[in-house]
Amino acid sequence: MTNKIRYVPNLGVCSYSTYKVLNNFFLDWLSIMASSIKKVYDVDLDFSEIEDGSIYGRNKIDYAFAKYFLAVQKKLLPDLQKLDLSLNEARILLFLMIRKHSTATDVSKYTGIGRTETYHYLSNLLSKGVVLSTFDRPQKYYALPYTEAVDCLVRAKQNALRAVSENKDEHQSMINSIVEGMVMPEQDGKESYQVIVGEDPVHAKIARMLSAAKAEASVLLSDRYMVDLYYSEMTDALFGLAEKGVKVRLHTSCSKMSKFINEEGAEADMRAVGLKVVDGASTPVDFVIVDDQEMIILLNSRPAPSKKQESCGFYTNNQSLIAAFKFMFNKTGGA
Repeated sequence: MTNKIRYVPNLGVCSYSTYKVLNNFFLDWLSIMASSIKKVYDVDLDFSEIEDGSIYGRNKIDYAFAKYFLAVQKKLLPDLQKLDLSLNEARILLFLMIRKHSTATDVSKYTGIGRTETYHYLSNLLSKGVVLSTFDRPQKYYALPYTEAVDCLVRAKQNALRAVSENKDEHQSMINSIVEGMVMPEQDGKESYQVIVGEDPVHAKIARMLSAAKAEASVLLSDRYMVDLYYSEMTDALFGLAEKGVKVRLHTSCSKMSKFINEEGAEADMRAVGLKVVDGASTPVDFVIVDDQEMIILLNSRPAPSKKQESCGFYTNNQSLIAAFKFMFNKTGGA
């Protein structure tokens, strides 16, 4: 019987009997590797994910590699994406870690990503420092080992987060200025409203209103809001207004408010500047009115069951609403 000659990829020309042995080995290797992947990565390989007509179906070694690559992807891609890599960037990075030196054409074929897009993703990975290229023609690419690549990406993300943290105060001021600037200018003569969500923006809005007070500030607060605003130094702002000649009236149900102020040695100052704290005042709603021209009503949002309650404020310069709330204020603790 004639021993036919066969060509085996990566091995060259060999006899037919040798070809059969190698072919059977590759077939057995597929099942062995699949069971090993299942044991190590706890992943069931879905052979339908690789089409028979693809490059993987024409070459047993490539086919086996594809299955292994898919298994690794399922385990590692989510972690790499947490390090600011897109899905396709993470896929290409893993491919180059496993396949080593490869051209962009190889990467495109084996990952199924378009060739033009592949060059774009490779450029991004090069800029992140986790992929390198050779001077060959065509150019070849390879990746850092997994641990080095992760360390590099983690350091980059830590530096970015540190920069954000260092600039947070400046950015908060920028946001506060935007919130303040969203109020319609008074010279327009139009009545408006604004819903402000979050404790810090609400406090910033109250601080802006008090700083602009010219004649009078009327404040009605429950225990909870009184304590919050006390620790945000709003009471200091009220004392400052009173010292400037602005009429300040603070009505609160917080029974300890007078005690807090007295402990600071401000009782004489209270009498001198006309600041009046009415303990035990009825507080059906919390609000701040400034110069009978603008008002903010303090509310609590109704969050989803899994979220905690969040402070919010309803700001308006509507004269009818302000008059109604001013009447309510005068009925709590006396005018």
